[in-house]
Amino acid sequence: MIKKTSPAKIKKASVVKHREVASALRQEIVSGLWKSDERLPGELELARRFEVAHMTMRQAIANLVEEGVLLRVRGKGTYIVPKDQQPAVSRTLHPMALLFPSDSQRLDPYYFPELLEGFQRAMEEAGHRAAIFSDEIADTAHLLEPGSAIACLLFEDAQVQMIERLRDSGLRVLSINRYSGRRSIPSVYIDDAMGIGSAVDHLVGLGHERIGFVRGPATNFDAMDRLRGFRDAVKQHGLRGAVEAGEGFNEAAGYAGAIQMLTQSHRPTAIICASDLAALGAIKAARDLGLSVPRGLSIVGFGDFSVADYMLPALTTVRQARLALGRTAAESLIELASGKDISNVVLSADLMLRDSTSENLSALMAAR
Repeated sequence: MIKKTSPAKIKKASVVKHREVASALRQEIVSGLWKSDERLPGELELARRFEVAHMTMRQAIANLVEEGVLLRVRGKGTYIVPKDQQPAVSRTLHPMALLFPSDSQRLDPYYFPELLEGFQRAMEEAGHRAAIFSDEIADTAHLLEPGSAIACLLFEDAQVQMIERLRDSGLRVLSINRYSGRRSIPSVYIDDAMGIGSAVDHLVGLGHERIGFVRGPATNFDAMDRLRGFRDAVKQHGLRGAVEAGEGFNEAAGYAGAIQMLTQSHRPTAIICASDLAALGAIKAARDLGLSVPRGLSIVGFGDFSVADYMLPALTTVRQARLALGRTAAESLIELASGKDISNVVLSADLMLRDSTSENLSALMAAR
């Protein structure tokens, strides 16, 4: 029977829960709850203690073995590696952690994995380590050490309130995605508004004046930035036939929004979607209404997800540099944890031209 202090409950819904378990176990080792050369209990016993599946615990142990914190001895078990024998790791003035949405896989199966990959690669290359927790543990004081440098992903008001509480508690905080509140909190983010603006510029250059926009979720900050970019570009070009519909990043939202716009008396000749998945739905809506893409309707997505190249036609879209965002967040967090004052870092969102946009044929005919 294990008598050591019980860890905080790890949410089973988190796609990074094995990393949360590894972080919690690593923290116990650092704090001295486990002695050097001590043999760990079996994986099943640890899984029951952390209230996770056996495979989750196995992956967490594997992570710590790969780091050199634990050592598996065939036929004997898993042991704590003495500190003086663990691989050298660069040190910062403050511990580091990344708070990740617990339901990130449901929110967006494309955005989060690449961001996390970029973050971890940069940390490993720099010889640093950062604990990764679900953002639901943000108010669990013993998991976030005093003075820690914390990177938090911002998507809605709840995360803004969370990051401000962390900042007010004395932690050094970095926002991934744009923070526009009243605290002094640096941000690393992609200029979504600029990316949408470039899509409008492209369509206007092809002769389109009636341009539609499939909005993202109303409470999502990224969606708000993309909608702002669309409205600013429409105003800049003096477009009078612009129309908006839909509310979501998924295929169903794209389909519903496109159907609503394309069944109007003065339908748009081009549609920009707040997500590549919504663009997939918009393409189906166009075909169901007998419109070809791009000759009958030009469509632009956002994200440059892996599916964009496999759509028919291949999707013109705004590329999100998700790997670069994660990498830049890690680099900024390391500087923050080293005691440096850092500024906002803004990454560009670039338009990727493929086959789903073309000249507005009706405008060309009218010009003749």
